Amino acid sequence: MLKQFLTGSYIFSFLIVSSLSAQAQVPQSTSPSNQPKAPASSQTQPQTQPQTQPQTQPQTQISQDELQKFARGLKQLLTIQEGVKQQMAQVVNQSGLSQQRFLQIYQSQKDPSSQPKPAVSSKEKQQFDQAYTKLGEIQKQAQSKMQQAVQKEGLAPARFNQILVMVRQDPALQQKVRQLIQS
Repeated sequence: MLKQFLTGSYIFSFLIVSSLSAQAQVPQSTSPSNQPKAPASSQTQPQTQPQTQPQTQPQTQISQDELQKFARGLKQLLTIQEGVKQQMAQVVNQSGLSQQRFLQIYQSQKDPSSQPKPAVSSKEKQQFDQAYTKLGEIQKQAQSKMQQAVQKEGLAPARFNQILVMVRQDPALQQKVRQLIQS
């Protein structure tokens, strides 16, 4: 049971990290498209860069209100994460592959130099591909739920990710967030 949980956590963590990275990149790429005038004129680009710097500097500060919103959002994300881990573990178990074998094949897909032993059969490849597709669908649903949870708390996904980075780097902030989640 613990092994299943750990394996499910590993798969979920990988997929969530990739989705968080995508969320962090999306707002950055949509900001210029929301302001089409800036990219259209090369003369205005130097002017927009100084304008974006002051906007990012104040955001290095986290207000108590934002920290509370972050903690409530994080609490909801943890709940979503638990449900998704269970779904993912179920998909892998139903694929016909053990979770260990699924991970071996997954790692070999990411790093071709680490071929699993025994070699992947065509049946296993098919089972893996079907499960991986389902996991991708679960990931998309989870990403949508996570974005909604964060936005429901009044934070944009990009701001949530900024706060997440700051919290990871600051033990004092980590302690504050833990206290807020527990209260």
